[in-house]
Amino acid sequence: MIFTGTNVYSGDNSGARRVQVIKVISRSKYRWGFFGDIALVTVKKARPNKRVKKSEKWRFVLINMKKNTIRLGHILRFNLNAGVILKKDDIVPLASRVTLNVPFELRPKGFRRILTMASINI
Repeated sequence: MIFTGTNVYSGDNSGARRVQVIKVISRSKYRWGFFGDIALVTVKKARPNKRVKKSEKWRFVLINMKKNTIRLGHILRFNLNAGVILKKDDIVPLASRVTLNVPFELRPKGFRRILTMASINI
């Protein structure tokens, strides 16, 4: 689960390395986020000469979490909390490549482009 103030890694080539969650946007009643939830984040560490700069605010979709997720008889768990930075107005990713393992739980939430950009779908 991702809360306000959680440090999350960015798994794309947009330029951000680590971001911090300001607010989980897609769940108004809850304070935490799961796979496919959109959060408002600020960039804490960034790569030089890229599109995303330090201390900018972006929208972010959560892809990997340390929290166990139960599928039909299986447990899905990742080693780190990570996600992908989105464009300002759409649910389209800002980057052109995703380097994370992406779970299929993103498909019904409308993130098919992230699934096709990822190298491995779980």
